[in-house]
Amino acid sequence: MIPLVAVAASLALVGACADDPATPRAQASGTPVPAVSVSASGAAPSASAGAATDPAFVDPAPAAAAGKIGPGTECAIPATLPTAAKWTPKDASSYRWSTGGLTLRCEIDAKPAGAIGFIRVFTYEGTDAQQALAVLMITPLFGGKTTGEREITIGGKSGVEAALAANMNGPGRAFAAGGVLVVWRGADEDEFKAGLPAYVLARTAISF
Repeated sequence: MIPLVAVAASLALVGACADDPATPRAQASGTPVPAVSVSASGAAPSASAGAATDPAFVDPAPAAAAGKIGPGTECAIPATLPTAAKWTPKDASSYRWSTGGLTLRCEIDAKPAGAIGFIRVFTYEGTDAQQALAVLMITPLFGGKTTGEREITIGGKSGVEAALAANMNGPGRAFAAGGVLVVWRGADEDEFKAGLPAYVLARTAISF
């Protein structure tokens, strides 16, 4: 697998070639989305016994599923993605946020569950999950450096996951597979851990 940092650097170089009209560029449009901020509640869960050996991907047990987004729901993404109890999805298409083939489709709000923040769900063009994550890495609101990356099977499809270093917010995680990209980022380490079970639920139980 080509490291995401190398793909992102290549995309950034392409984006810098403004003088060449034949050179494709990622263009953001519409109203910017607010930065993620998530409030922790209680101690972070312990890692599960089946977690990956890479410390960047030590997972807690997934949260219990209590709802879903997907076809026929308010967030009609091309997959069925379970949501944790009281996490409330909202169609984010009104933001009109799109760049490099990546489009924000849904925000899953943690506030009704006692936290402040969102799991954000994007769709992307084509079948290249690594390319989609590389586009995410060069966006000011959601991107930054990675602290780990891996290829994994997600919902029966080939996918990729990245651990995200802290940027203007805290650390995060993102995965892409089957035309869907999901990102979670906390305001700091504790808040990231507090929301991680809901993210792990999404990654381990998504279906296409």
